[in-house]
Amino acid sequence: MKIIFILLLIINIAYVIGIQFYANDQQAAVPQLMNAEKIILLPASENCLEWGNFHEEQMQYAETILSEMVSDKTYELEEAGNALMYWLAIPPFMNKEAANREINKLRNLGIVSFRVKDENQWKNAISLGIFHDKNEALKQLQEIENKGIENAMIEERSVTLKKIVFHNPSRMLTEQMEKLVKQFEDTYLAESKCERL
Repeated sequence: MKIIFILLLIINIAYVIGIQFYANDQQAAVPQLMNAEKIILLPASENCLEWGNFHEEQMQYAETILSEMVSDKTYELEEAGNALMYWLAIPPFMNKEAANREINKLRNLGIVSFRVKDENQWKNAISLGIFHDKNEALKQLQEIENKGIENAMIEERSVTLKKIVFHNPSRMLTEQMEKLVKQFEDTYLAESKCERL
C-alpha cells in the first residue's frame, strides 16, 4: 500500500511539473507587442455634418456648388426617406423645338426658373419647380397663369429625398456650409454622430 501511495505521489508531482513547463512554453509562444504605446484605439462613431432632405433638382444644384468647394471624396450621399411633393410643370411637347419655343416664351415673360425634364415619361416637359407645400405650388401656378401660361399643372409625386454627410468636418467647412444652406429652401444642416466606415 505504501508503494502505491508513493507511486501516486510521484505521478502527481510529475503532473504538476509538466503543467508548469507547458504553461511556460505557451507564454513564450505568444508574440510580444512592439511599440504598444503607439497603438491608438479609434472610436466606433465620429462627428458628422448632415445637410439634407434634397429632392432631385436641388441635389444636382447642391452637388454642382459643392464640387467648387470640396472634393467629392469628402462627403457621401445617403437616402433620407420619401416625401409627397408637388411638381409644377408644363406637360411634354411633341419635340425639343416646341419645348425650346415655350422656354423662350417663358423667358420673355420673366420666368427663368425652369428645367426640361428628359426622363422617358416626361420627355420635353418643362419643370417650373417642385414644392413641399401644396399652397406654395398653387401660389406659383396662379402667378404663372396671371402671366398668360395656361397649360401649367400641378402633380403630386412621391420623391426620394437625399442628404449629404460629411465625416469629421473641419470648423471652416462647417462655417461654409452654414452660409450655403441658406440658399436652399426646405433643407437643414445638423451635427450628428455617425458610424465609422
